[in-house]
Amino acid sequence: MTRISRNLTSRGIAMKVGDLPTVNRKWSFHLPAVVVGLAMVVVASFTVMPFYIDAFASPSHTASDTASGLNLQGLNGDPYGVHTAIRVLTFNGSQYSLAIDLANHEIDGGLETPSSMCRSTVGCVAAVNGDYYDVTRNGQPDPGDEVGGIIQNCVLLHTPEIAHQQADLDGQQVGEGLDWSVSVDINGVTVPITAVNQELPMKYPNVNLPLTGNLLFTTPFDLRTPSAAGRLNYEFIQVNNTTSPTTSTTTSPTTSTTTSPTTIPIISPTASPTTINTSTELELVAQTSNAVRVRAGHVDISAPTGSSLASLQVGDTVTMTTTSTDGCNNIGGHPILLNDGAVVPISAADTYMAQKYARTVIGWTASGETVIMIVAGTDDKSGATGHQLVGLLRSLHVVTALDLDGGDSTALYVNGRIYYHAGQGERPVSTGLLVVQNP
Repeated sequence: MTRISRNLTSRGIAMKVGDLPTVNRKWSFHLPAVVVGLAMVVVASFTVMPFYIDAFASPSHTASDTASGLNLQGLNGDPYGVHTAIRVLTFNGSQYSLAIDLANHEIDGGLETPSSMCRSTVGCVAAVNGDYYDVTRNGQPDPGDEVGGIIQNCVLLHTPEIAHQQADLDGQQVGEGLDWSVSVDINGVTVPITAVNQELPMKYPNVNLPLTGNLLFTTPFDLRTPSAAGRLNYEFIQVNNTTSPTTSTTTSPTTSTTTSPTTIPIISPTASPTTINTSTELELVAQTSNAVRVRAGHVDISAPTGSSLASLQVGDTVTMTTTSTDGCNNIGGHPILLNDGAVVPISAADTYMAQKYARTVIGWTASGETVIMIVAGTDDKSGATGHQLVGLLRSLHVVTALDLDGGDSTALYVNGRIYYHAGQGERPVSTGLLVVQNP
């Protein structure tokens, strides 16, 4: 197992891996991931103050709107050894739903506070920080690099950069990874895509881990496509509407001898080219070794020289197919705490979960109620451990739950108020979870 940790200094955060020397415990936390040969280092700086601050003064504070089904309340964590303030937001699916938002509505598009994401979204009543993210040094072009997979409104926007747990928000399920596949048919030859909307190479201090294979970039990617020796960028334009598959369901094995249906969403004919469970026709319009931005209506593929794409001429067409069984809104986190009522064991090597930190959790009860919980804390000093989180969640009758980014990222925005764990202000993040009123 590779252990990734973050050591926050006055200038930002630095990730260290494996058996490196112990970092300053005052500012560090550990995020483990099962990855072969992966190391990442991250550095960032944040000082953004919210327009309203709630200091968690009373654990019994309640802000309920029972008529609308939205309920915010405090929780006493003393019976579970948690002596910092806890906020719990609950709602039912008939009046509200969860939505994923991206900083500035782009992949690798920088950083934005959850409250800002909510205020710019019609119907949003609450927001919380989302998945973990990596950041480059101050002044570098990529200040917010998403870590896990993202499917938003049935569109595959980002594939996981490390082994990462995921949550299907619509299906209220969690899984050990994101199920996805993208391939391009070139004259009867199937060419797999290695990653979607990931930068190349992944360069962080002391780390240079280039992605290999065929890399797909779509319009929401905010950076330029890669420019590297031995690679070419193929620019395509979408020449027909995205089409739905011929079947509307698939079957997957269960623990018994029977099979259970997995619903494939019915997609609009004007959907994005990476809409899951669809195919689209692309026409090659240019080929270059330069770094380029993906233009509207275009799809760019960065591929090694000599790949099957090298046989294409400008004007040739290919068919791209995107599949996934993980639902239309899926976001990453770490680790899974509860899965359909079962407590998921936390590795003893997972020091981030063994120590106390501020926490953000998304979960669901057996009746389908959504539960968002944040725990106040100071890195490695106060807050909740992973085991304490499980106790708190079970007291709320939560049966399925995923831990999201925590520490200084922990923040909750509800009906114009910001609740967060410490006094330095609401931190900008790369992704957020929004609670939006259903139409």
